[in-house]
Amino acid sequence: MLSFTRVGDRVEFTIDNLIGTSPAMSTIRSEAEWAAKSDAKVLLTGESGVGKDIVARVIHQQSLRRHMPLVTINCVSVADSLLESELFGHVRGSFTGAYRDRVGLLETAHKGTIFLDEVCEMSPRMQALLLRFMETGEIQRVGSDRVQTNLDVRVLAATNRDPQELVANKIFREDLYYRLNVIDVRIPPLRNRREDIPVLFEHFLRRYAERRGIPAPSIAPDVLNAIVEYAWPGNVRQMKNVAERLIVRAQQSMVTLADLPPEIAGHARPATTIVPPQPKERAAIEQVFDRMVKQRESFWSVVYPDFMARDLTRSDLRFIVKRGLQETSGSYKMLVELLNMKPTDYKRFLNFLRKHECHVPFERFRSASVGVRRRAVEEDVFTTPPLVDSTSAAAAPPAPPGAGT
Repeated sequence: MLSFTRVGDRVEFTIDNLIGTSPAMSTIRSEAEWAAKSDAKVLLTGESGVGKDIVARVIHQQSLRRHMPLVTINCVSVADSLLESELFGHVRGSFTGAYRDRVGLLETAHKGTIFLDEVCEMSPRMQALLLRFMETGEIQRVGSDRVQTNLDVRVLAATNRDPQELVANKIFREDLYYRLNVIDVRIPPLRNRREDIPVLFEHFLRRYAERRGIPAPSIAPDVLNAIVEYAWPGNVRQMKNVAERLIVRAQQSMVTLADLPPEIAGHARPATTIVPPQPKERAAIEQVFDRMVKQRESFWSVVYPDFMARDLTRSDLRFIVKRGLQETSGSYKMLVELLNMKPTDYKRFLNFLRKHECHVPFERFRSASVGVRRRAVEEDVFTTPPLVDSTSAAAAPPAPPGAGT
């Protein structure tokens, strides 16, 4: 999605270096350019791995605040009990282990920019504190009895979830959503802008080849076809990992189909070579699903232990999620109830799915009829390619090409 230049010890990101020839990338470059010319708040949305953090860096480094700090925090990676202290700071003695005053990230970002990744994972209390800061510019350190001086901080935020759905379900504050969503930058997944795939893949091959001091390999035509047809569930992050792996293992001047990971190379083969799942394998997973739906056993007692013991695979877990979303018309809240979990387990369940890359986009189950959804799940769940990338919190594996998003 990008290239960059190095200025001294600092990596310089520029709008012109957001790589891609698709209309979607042209729109992103235009939105980033307009965002860089102002101090307006920006909300970046898109699946995990599409490059939301990179666009945020481009916006900051092309803005008038580029010589001031860009402070980033992933809101889901910090426990809620510590997130307030991380953002607002604390005073000595405010809690166990607070041996001295500590400046928060918002104070560190004064006159600069703060990037709040996975902002929709904040608890209701943290959402209220963030809203107050955005309205007044004031902060109050944990344990302090007075408000600190006003801060001048630009806020960029990102999420891999649908914020409008979270607002409708009363999970994310509507007033905070509208505060953040001044400039809305939506970054589509690679499968929705396939014309960018060859350009990006060649770029990453050149980049990693230069690092190793070797010539960049050429790409065989069948390899090009395979990477374009592949769904790239991990998006740009996954593509970077694949390109680096090819360069590390490079033994010839051309990348061939045999060099690609099986899940990618398989997309260049005729459909007749795909072996369908055995009926008894499917029946076993159906029985697990029926234990929860018909026998009213809990997901945490039926699926969780076997999955952690590796008796159930990611494909099995995705199948259960898809079958459940099929029954609930795409509602994850109703899915929690269907699988006999407490309503308070909603966030824990979603975090578990994202951590293990088994979160399934819900849109297809809301737009299709029940009969069509049932056939779609049964036909595609066993051919869904496994995810390669597993970095960020919250990667949501997409449906295969042609099945909808």
